[in-house]
Amino acid sequence: MLNDNRKTISIIGGSGFIGKALATSLSKNGFLVNVLTTKRINTRPIWMLSNLNVFEFTNDQISISKAVQGSDIVVNLVGRLHSKKGYPWGKDFDEAHVKLVQNMVMACNDQNIKEIIHVSALGVSESAPSEYLRSKYAAEKILEKFKGKSVILRPSVVFGPGDSFLNLFAKLQKYSPIMPMALTKTQFQPIYINDLIEIILRCVNMIKKKTIDTYECVGPEIFTLYEIIKFSGIYSGRKAMVIPLPKFIGLIQAFILEKMPGPTLMSRDNIASMSIPSIATKNKELVFPLEQPTSIHKVAPKFLSKSN
Repeated sequence: MLNDNRKTISIIGGSGFIGKALATSLSKNGFLVNVLTTKRINTRPIWMLSNLNVFEFTNDQISISKAVQGSDIVVNLVGRLHSKKGYPWGKDFDEAHVKLVQNMVMACNDQNIKEIIHVSALGVSESAPSEYLRSKYAAEKILEKFKGKSVILRPSVVFGPGDSFLNLFAKLQKYSPIMPMALTKTQFQPIYINDLIEIILRCVNMIKKKTIDTYECVGPEIFTLYEIIKFSGIYSGRKAMVIPLPKFIGLIQAFILEKMPGPTLMSRDNIASMSIPSIATKNKELVFPLEQPTSIHKVAPKFLSKSN
């Protein structure tokens, strides 16, 4: 793929599920890649990639400015699914979604960076039902202060090898013959990780005509949460009974899970996010065009049967 002479791409949040896949693809396509992470050890799986540098950074303008110096494009992938409650949103959401973007925009303006590609989420708005979605929307508004050009990508849930979506439901069904779950009728339009990476690469190369372009990133099919859980079980070789729960029971369930030790599997804010569909809007012009978006049914049987 041609890189349009844009040689250096900095990825903030490059150690996560999407970040490692993006860094790998950029490296293979001849870009110089800077991966910004708060913990260098988290990027170990991609240390051997060619044309790649890893920078540890802190969430302040000076640190980010040093790390992105000399970059042509900065890609922000940072997102947190869980935070303690707060107003207007929790502290972790504020740090990851709001303050980080504020510091990134100031750093990019300081370094005369030409472009930012920012990965947000479907369903964001000022009046969205969850702190996660409202704080993500606040981040998008901050990009209006960037002096260059921005692309905002709003994906539905992203699936693929190593995800925390299909793999999570598959693992849960490994240990329990029943799956009690609220909001099982909520609709999702999941996008395959490789398709999202293709979209980001095309955004890197395309000529931006607007100051801010916004695209929805979705797969070819719409599923209910019930269907997704069932697929996860079938394709991983196990099939639990999914028991739909009323929303208020789901909130109690999430509250208990929040208090349990270890990583949070589900929070009340997650339940709030799931109270609205994560599918493309009716405005087809907002949907990023993919010639052959990948179906869950094509790839999930392969990676779920191997990893679970």
